[in-house]
Amino acid sequence: MPAARAPRLRLLRIAVAAAVLVAVPVIAWPQPIAAGADELKAAYLHKFARYVEWPDSAFAGADAPIVFGVVGAEAVYAELARLLQGPPQPGRAIVAKKLAPLDPLEGIHVLFVGGAALSAAPWQQRVQGRPILLVSDRAQALESGAALNFVLVQNRLRFEASIVAIEHSGLRVSSRLLALAQRVVGSP
Repeated sequence: MPAARAPRLRLLRIAVAAAVLVAVPVIAWPQPIAAGADELKAAYLHKFARYVEWPDSAFAGADAPIVFGVVGAEAVYAELARLLQGPPQPGRAIVAKKLAPLDPLEGIHVLFVGGAALSAAPWQQRVQGRPILLVSDRAQALESGAALNFVLVQNRLRFEASIVAIEHSGLRVSSRLLALAQRVVGSP
């Protein structure tokens, strides 16, 4: 190889290496989780039940299941129903029901209201004083009476909690769950 071509070849290698180094962070950058957000929400909902304690009066009997109601979030309902087809977990069985906005809430223990549906009905009034964990994914949902709310933080699905809403529902939530929350409002 002639001596004059060696510096050009070296310069070309450096240029290619620099282009690769510039392109790799763009390619490896985490993609928005929107495509898998419904699956993650369903998984979170399923796990939330392990950290919530309902009064005995919330159940028809000692072996009555925990009932999840889902409104305005068809994909979350479908994924939750799929998760519940797996092997049973210790404790109470869990059942999912797809609800319309005006369906009665008797027998519901966890109510997930998708963003648009949260503003379409007075959910806070409907669950107030009942042992129902109200969960949503709408901005400012805690201020609308939700006990737990999904939020996107640095491209990751997280949740926030309202102590006031939890206490008004007569539920007890484990401090371990609250420690995982992105934000807790109304804490003592």
